[in-house]
Amino acid sequence: MAVVNGADAVNQSSQKGEPLIIGIGASAGGLEALQQFFQHMPSNSGLSFVVVQHLSPDYRSLMADILGKHTEMKVMQAENEMSIHKNTVYLIPPKNNMTLKGGKLLLTEFVNGTLNHPIDVFFSSLAEEQKDRAIAVVMSGTGSDGTGGIKTVKEHGGLVIVQEPETAKFDGMPRSAINTGLADFVLSPDDIVDEILNFSNYPTIVKTQGEENLFSDEESFTRIYTIMKKVSGIDFTNYKRTTVLRRIERRMVVTHSKSLAEYVNLLEADTEEVRVLVKEILIGVTNFFRDPSFFEKLKYNVIYPIVEHADEKEPIRVWSAGCSTGEEAYSIAILFHEVLEELNAQRDIKIFATDVDTKAIEQAGKGVFSENILDDVSSERLAKYFSKKNEQYHISKEIRRMIIFAPHNMLSDPPFGKLDLISCRNVMIYFQPVLQKSLFAIFHSALKKGGYLFLGKSETAGEYSNVFQVLCGAEKIYVHKGEGKTDEFRPPAFNIPNIQAISPRMVSLPDRNAGSYMPETTYMNFLEGFLPASIVVNGSNNVIHFFGNYSDYISIAPGRATFNLFSIINKDLSLVVSTALNRCRTEQKAVTYTGIVVDCPAGRRVIDLTVSPVSGRGKDDSGLIAVLFVENKKMEIDGVTEKYDVDTTAARRIADLEQELQESQNDLKSTIGELETVNEELQAANEELLTANEELQSSNEELQSVNEELYTVNTEYQQKLDELTMLTNDLSNFLSSTMIGILFVDSDLNIRKFTEYVGREFQLMEHDVGRSFQIFAHSFPEEDIISDSKEVLKNLAPIDREVTSMNGRHYTLRIAPYRTTENSIRGLVITIIDSLGVNAKD
Repeated sequence: MAVVNGADAVNQSSQKGEPLIIGIGASAGGLEALQQFFQHMPSNSGLSFVVVQHLSPDYRSLMADILGKHTEMKVMQAENEMSIHKNTVYLIPPKNNMTLKGGKLLLTEFVNGTLNHPIDVFFSSLAEEQKDRAIAVVMSGTGSDGTGGIKTVKEHGGLVIVQEPETAKFDGMPRSAINTGLADFVLSPDDIVDEILNFSNYPTIVKTQGEENLFSDEESFTRIYTIMKKVSGIDFTNYKRTTVLRRIERRMVVTHSKSLAEYVNLLEADTEEVRVLVKEILIGVTNFFRDPSFFEKLKYNVIYPIVEHADEKEPIRVWSAGCSTGEEAYSIAILFHEVLEELNAQRDIKIFATDVDTKAIEQAGKGVFSENILDDVSSERLAKYFSKKNEQYHISKEIRRMIIFAPHNMLSDPPFGKLDLISCRNVMIYFQPVLQKSLFAIFHSALKKGGYLFLGKSETAGEYSNVFQVLCGAEKIYVHKGEGKTDEFRPPAFNIPNIQAISPRMVSLPDRNAGSYMPETTYMNFLEGFLPASIVVNGSNNVIHFFGNYSDYISIAPGRATFNLFSIINKDLSLVVSTALNRCRTEQKAVTYTGIVVDCPAGRRVIDLTVSPVSGRGKDDSGLIAVLFVENKKMEIDGVTEKYDVDTTAARRIADLEQELQESQNDLKSTIGELETVNEELQAANEELLTANEELQSSNEELQSVNEELYTVNTEYQQKLDELTMLTNDLSNFLSSTMIGILFVDSDLNIRKFTEYVGREFQLMEHDVGRSFQIFAHSFPEEDIISDSKEVLKNLAPIDREVTSMNGRHYTLRIAPYRTTENSIRGLVITIIDSLGVNAKD
């Protein structure tokens, strides 16, 4: 690899002649974090910043004035189609969503009363516009706005930074972003600045399209692929090289690795970093009903025909390959459920949802999602197929039962077969052509004739049109032609797991693990007088102990080990043992059947069978029964002894089973009746709760949104109030310390404010504020100040002249209009200046 020194590094922002754009999302409590951030950020960084906050539509935002005091950069409220410039901070205006396109900010009004995620909206547009150069920062706030946006940023290879929850005034938004596992950094506002600057000045390893790739160290790449395969079991050799390069470059930036060789050494020493890199390469970003129009086509052009033509006795089989966290699989399941309801049909739907990322599969299996799904799932589907618990949405059990989640490498593990539909979206875009070809070969062998293939909008099967015929070209839906052939398809070699027979001695029963049947003394005391082959079974008819030469009557079958008596006993003894056990448990005494003919491996034998309760002292020994196989020996045991007759025994067993069945049916009827009553009550209560829950949920979302907006407004006003308080203090101190007398009156000549110096000449006290200036005497008997004041109010022309007070002091009197910043007249300012005092100072 050609090494680029830090001194020679070219800022990424200059490569395309445009600045890096940092999108910052904040809500309640975000003002303090933003102030700290911009105080630490240099004003000449060459970067551009777009701040998206939750603002109240009913109040004018003061954010530009407030942030402007914490940075020398220009801070302005964005306007529609405003161009982005370096070293500038752009703020979202109230009542608008903001997106980025063509280097310009575009504004669109959002509808009041609807749940709005302006941070997600901007982050998504930033990712689409800036690709791997996008930087998204999530700061203090409640809710989960920003979480959906950072998924899109990561999908395009961008950088995601989240404020450390401990430093945030409200940690809802940061924690929601962190829980996705997509954050590159979790830092304080000061440290966020340092990482952004490091990213912007990092030497670019993967150059822009058309330029020579600086990654030429094949040896290092071979080592990286080997390390990743060793840790994850996945061979990334035939993944698209540019995708792998950019993910490696991003991790080098995050880990501050100065060269590829240094990063390789880090991978060899840190297994966790290997897992992070693998996850970055396998980044799976998905949404419910991604590309909604595509799923509508899928419903009416694919799912309807599948259901209509399916045999009721045959299951409909669907494979969601590369399902990531499961949203796609659940979307397909919901569509199948809707079609079944609309057609009033009954079908067995089996959706196999697989992914190579085991953690993603674990998350998918839980069926729990954040409130970001509100942007993708309609309110009708949300109410019908989800339930909200603790600010999270849980998929309904009815939908969850349709899906089987499993970790699966589609390129090396055996595929599913006889499939009606395969959905594999946005997976092949990461593969080189050789892997894509293998994948189409797998789909060809897995689909039924007439089955369907559903791809992502950037993928196509056009090269294999003789096997996959276009059904909906724009939506990338294809029909499988089973008779189609192509020489290019070669079935890949799959890893077949080794299945080894498990020895019964190696299997530990739960009862034995718990030590429930270890008291050997109990068994030995009972069996001391019995030498024939015998076994001890528990209440579940599982054998827990063997004695003597039992192999003629008990055989362990190959395969999965089981110790259920009726699975391992000689078939000639099955009926008599079942009858004897039932009588022994019912009558609580030993039962012996004599003269039983048994075909054993060593030949035919005639034996006596004795079944007797085991009386033990341990609390876990109740229900144990000994079964003895006695040959050529008379046993003296108290209890019932009968000659074995197959017909009599069978008749007795049938009668016992009929009685048990009758009792079970009676119990079942009674239980069903009770359950129906309870179910009706629960259903009625559930409907009421659902209605109340929907209303509360809607109100809660609106209140939360309003609360965030009001908190932001309150914070801004509090900052302004502090500034005004300081300004008032400054003005009061100035007026009290000056030798100039100043009197403020309104348009009706009512006193608003005055200095102590002027109060002496006009005999004013503090409690006179608000009273009419006309009722007060003054020290200038020769002056008609009231008439002069009215004249100035009328003509707006100031009056200046020398006046003399009764004590002989000379003053300069000035009466001028009081003008506001909007140039409106709100009264007068009357000033008197002691001429001698001024001359003395001069």
